[in-house]
Amino acid sequence: MRKMFLVSAIALACASAHAQSSVTLFGVVDVNVQRFDAGGVGKSTMVGNGGLSTSRIGFRGQEDLGGGLYAGFWLEGSINPDNGEGRNTNTNNQPSGGVAGPAGTTGLKFDRVSYVSLGGKWGEVRLGHDFIPTHWSSIYFDPFNANGVARAGNLTFAGVGAAPLPSAITGSNTVSYWLPPKLLGGVYGMAMVGTGENNSGTANSHDGNFAGFRVGYAAGPFDVAAALTRTKNVSTATIGNYTHANVGGSWNAGFAKFFALYNVVKVDLTGGQVRKNTAEVGAHIPVGGVGRIRVSYAVLNDRSDAGLRNANGSARSDNDARQIGLGYVHDLSKRTALYTNYARLKNRGQAAYLVSGGRAPLAGQTSSGIEFGVRHTF
Repeated sequence: MRKMFLVSAIALACASAHAQSSVTLFGVVDVNVQRFDAGGVGKSTMVGNGGLSTSRIGFRGQEDLGGGLYAGFWLEGSINPDNGEGRNTNTNNQPSGGVAGPAGTTGLKFDRVSYVSLGGKWGEVRLGHDFIPTHWSSIYFDPFNANGVARAGNLTFAGVGAAPLPSAITGSNTVSYWLPPKLLGGVYGMAMVGTGENNSGTANSHDGNFAGFRVGYAAGPFDVAAALTRTKNVSTATIGNYTHANVGGSWNAGFAKFFALYNVVKVDLTGGQVRKNTAEVGAHIPVGGVGRIRVSYAVLNDRSDAGLRNANGSARSDNDARQIGLGYVHDLSKRTALYTNYARLKNRGQAAYLVSGGRAPLAGQTSSGIEFGVRHTF
């Protein structure tokens, strides 16, 4: 009897421990066939990925600490299933921290998310690598969810300067605070700071430091939010302090879900300020209960300072662009979907923006692309 009681007690203790903590393996595999036309350059056929959802693999877990307190972690890395590569990440929110390894040897990195968290009724604090505040709106209020040939990001950050903007999507070395869910009937928000980890007393001591926030309200069919992120860099001809602000929203009218997103990106170069304003509207239209049509129209107005010139001497502010996107998603099950996307991007002036995954057209020429793919989640 004592042995039976002891075994029962151990079993109950193990069950209790499992109930208080959990770890989940999850992922997405999304592969497609693409056809691109770069004006003045030529056409190309490729096998790509991430046309509907970013391919990824991840681990997340949470432990109940009692008294309403919990601890958690999240590790998530992008993968390129068309060639087996992982994706690069950035260590210090600066161009110097994002040097990629040789092609084919990058390996899996947790470039999307890698943080530990502590939360409760008062909200949640995260420490590590995470999406910056403005990117959340780029995901939720773009009809193409920041993926595929028709994503709004084709215009938002592309072509800002000769150097990349490392904290345009994710930030490293961050601390963020998230409001508790269902606050005041639908208010949500978060704030984040990140550091470039440079030595003090140097000219670039603040490079890679950034701060931002996002606040919104979601209730019933409506969801609206505004966000701002500002990153510091010593100004050069290719990079400098840059600010990204956006405001967006969605409305589910039943017969269709409508989206709107407006972005302002500013970069302070030594020759003047780059400023790009982009606006996008679009919709999801349900089809037969298992499909949806996705449409979008985006415009880019370059409002850079007059001192910034193109190679041919014309004003950079003439480099505008327009993009139309059309797609269809057909759900075969809760985990598997077929999809197709088409985008046509028309450049003006000396602009050479391109649809995601394609090759750059000649200045002022058109870029277009179409993709057919399958996505599976697990």
